[in-house]
Amino acid sequence: MNALHRRLLPALIPLFLTACAGGVPKPVPKQPAPTVAPVAPVEDVAVAPQLLRPAQPADFWSDMRETFALPGCEADPQVLAWARTYTKQPNRFEQNVNEVLPLIAYAHKSAVKHGVAGEFALLPWVESQYRHVPGKKNRPAGMWQIMPQTARTLGLRVEKNYDERLDITKSTESVMNMMRRYYDDLGDWRLVDVAYNAGEFGLKKKLDKHGGPTNDDGLPDVPMKAGTKEHLVKLMAIACIVRDPARFNVSLPKRDSENALQVVQVSSPQSLAQAAKQSGLSMDDLRDFNPAYRSNKGTVSSSLLLPKSAADQYKLGPVALADTPDAVAEVADEAVASLPAATAAHGKTKARDTVARTAKKPTKKAAGRDEPQIVFHKVNSGESLWSIARRHQVSVEQLMKWNDLQTQAVKPGQVLKLSASR
Repeated sequence: MNALHRRLLPALIPLFLTACAGGVPKPVPKQPAPTVAPVAPVEDVAVAPQLLRPAQPADFWSDMRETFALPGCEADPQVLAWARTYTKQPNRFEQNVNEVLPLIAYAHKSAVKHGVAGEFALLPWVESQYRHVPGKKNRPAGMWQIMPQTARTLGLRVEKNYDERLDITKSTESVMNMMRRYYDDLGDWRLVDVAYNAGEFGLKKKLDKHGGPTNDDGLPDVPMKAGTKEHLVKLMAIACIVRDPARFNVSLPKRDSENALQVVQVSSPQSLAQAAKQSGLSMDDLRDFNPAYRSNKGTVSSSLLLPKSAADQYKLGPVALADTPDAVAEVADEAVASLPAATAAHGKTKARDTVARTAKKPTKKAAGRDEPQIVFHKVNSGESLWSIARRHQVSVEQLMKWNDLQTQAVKPGQVLKLSASR
């Protein structure tokens, strides 16, 4: 609406309302014409420019559903039965999914890369619950539960101090490559899962003898053991939950890009301890993402798998750890200063311990409402800034900002604020 229209609108509204009041318009007394100020000429625009809106962030689960290829929830009654079993305790199921979501996302990225049905990113849920199962003699290992003979076929090293079946990057790449080869041979994603569980050659012999499946919407009607059938049913069940989580009264957690796993190349060999220090992770966290190393004395020579925040820290190069006693004293003194006088009266040392164990008690504002709590955390042995951030559902960047940290390195005994100062 230009300036001329805005000036004429007050005069035109009474005329419009009068015309709409009845079937026969009443005569309207003449009014002096409104004085209109000269209007500056405006540029003639044929098409109004469109507003530029930022692209909405992609939803990981929606993208994953788009890559599904197995039959859905109604394929077999046992699929729904297992889906309900998995979600019998919704809160626990959601927590379990949240804990392994970085691994699910990483496996799905590899599946897309190899043209594998998206359901197979969920296969470790059936095999191991995404746990890094250590391999014993002639037993399967890793989250994909790879047998020693299969590892040799895939070219994965299995040694005393290093087992590539537990290497998330290499084992996932090998399994997805194998899945694609199975599909190229079998032409049915259901049979791909059967081959993974029962063996490719045994399945091919049965298909040669009995023929391929005739039903495309349910379980494949080919001879298979009960355990193999259950394996496929379980995979379809967890995929069924992802297809329609509301049906099972669960909510799938949102993917945090900060937790996305990245492969970081190592320029020169270094110990696990050096890698942990450079990435800002504890040794336990570092080995959790790189479980192929069977002891803390391993040497990293090629690459590491790290969450994004730790990967960014690692790429900055070696860092020097801060002087822990001074850092603790500075943070603790600031925290003690904000405590009620009664608490501080017990002495600074005792007050510092109190800060590390409990949250600050809220005080009353003049308006009578409680002020937000400021929560503190004392770093325990084996903890890293990343693990603390994940446990308390905040970001590493927030922890660094709230505590004026220049690096992600923290030491046992250090006191951290888990929320912004007032």
